[in-house]
Amino acid sequence: MKSLIIILAFVLSAWSSESVAFIKNTHNDARVKRDNAVHTAKIGEYLFSGDTIHTGKNSSIGLSFNDGTRIAIGPESEFIINDYLFQPTKKDFKFNVTLPKGTMVFESGKIGKLAPEKVNIKVPQGIIGIRGTKFIVDAE
Repeated sequence: MKSLIIILAFVLSAWSSESVAFIKNTHNDARVKRDNAVHTAKIGEYLFSGDTIHTGKNSSIGLSFNDGTRIAIGPESEFIINDYLFQPTKKDFKFNVTLPKGTMVFESGKIGKLAPEKVNIKVPQGIIGIRGTKFIVDAE
């Protein structure tokens, strides 16, 4: 009975949060950390604000966000979805992520076009603000 309650609590917490992206593709060792639990990333899996993506050696993962932003994360990387909000009818947008280490290719979606000042990408040596639609980052 206790395990059923724990499972229900986990499912309800996932339902209470709105997904912000999904995994489009994955190669080799890519993992998702959510609420202190780590699991293997799966194609089609939904991601949420607060999730952290880790890739191993010779690994990569492709993400597609709700606004159409696409991100490819390279080997030996860590990528954190800090805060994401896409509510175009309310003109309310947030795209706040961190790349503490590794590589990433970013292709802007609607948030980058409608409110580029709301796109915030943190890297070890600074913050990237977008003015274009596509770039590559290598955080050592």
